Amino acid sequence: MATGADDLGDVIAFLSDSRAEVRKMAAELVAGLTGSPEGIDKLKGKSGSLLAALLRLIADAPDISRSALTSLVNLSQDERLMQELVESHVPSRCIDYLRDKTCPHQDLLVMLLSNVTMSEKGCKDLLQLGKDNLEGFNMAVLLKMFTAEVESQPDTFEHVAAILTNVSRLEKARQMLLEPGRGLLLALASQLRSESLLRRRGCAATLRNLCLRAEEDKTLPLILAEREVLLAMLEPICGMSQPKDADEVVRESLAEAVLLLVNTEEGRKVMWELKAPEMLRKGYEMEEDPGVCEAMERTASIFLQNSGQVEEEVEAQ
Repeated sequence: MATGADDLGDVIAFLSDSRAEVRKMAAELVAGLTGSPEGIDKLKGKSGSLLAALLRLIADAPDISRSALTSLVNLSQDERLMQELVESHVPSRCIDYLRDKTCPHQDLLVMLLSNVTMSEKGCKDLLQLGKDNLEGFNMAVLLKMFTAEVESQPDTFEHVAAILTNVSRLEKARQMLLEPGRGLLLALASQLRSESLLRRRGCAATLRNLCLRAEEDKTLPLILAEREVLLAMLEPICGMSQPKDADEVVRESLAEAVLLLVNTEEGRKVMWELKAPEMLRKGYEMEEDPGVCEAMERTASIFLQNSGQVEEEVEAQ
């Protein structure tokens, strides 16, 4: 099969051929083209028919499905093509495939979800906002898969951590993650010691996002009530009972999350009760990353400025 620009229409047409061997060859050819920026540029001119054909192949034979999904993951890294996929409700469609197990390549489905939720509209489609009884259902399905297969090898769902970071930029998603009684905050915090760097980075960034607007969202009391979670956030940057996290990105996200909490009156009080100032002082002594150091210095400054008031409140209890 030729790969010149004039023949791309024929190649795309072969993706819908009735013969499996022809679909397979066409899918492999397209996957190869999407492996380079130049190839993606060639394909963008026919994105309408191309994306529709690739989406139909997700439930095809395993080898055809893998090539199609590989193409979609690569193509979704392009801003315009990612928006087109969101318009086709790819986030919700990916969840359907994951839930129904009609596609064997769950890892690629999750990677595709991670890319399309980079946009706000993709996040909203995943969350099914405005769909009454269905609102949040997809999120619940995804979280169940994420927490049920911790440390499986290969880690099929580790990229869900990036999806959580993406969607937690939205207030509605933050409220879902902090819904009382579901234990999702503790589940996120428990993975800060995961062997998967993607899980640790994603969960740390998600926790930071949850803390960022906690006062505005009126969810601050829900976060502060989870003392075990707060200690789990402090541990990787302070290294008290376990070594500090080796990744500076994880440590910086958590240091910023702690800073955000300490910047509130209620947060300072709770953190003082947990002896956070002493923990942070010890952690700071061994910290070398500039971003982490800055967050910890700002946190220490806030504690010092409010130390008298906080100590009096704690002693009065």
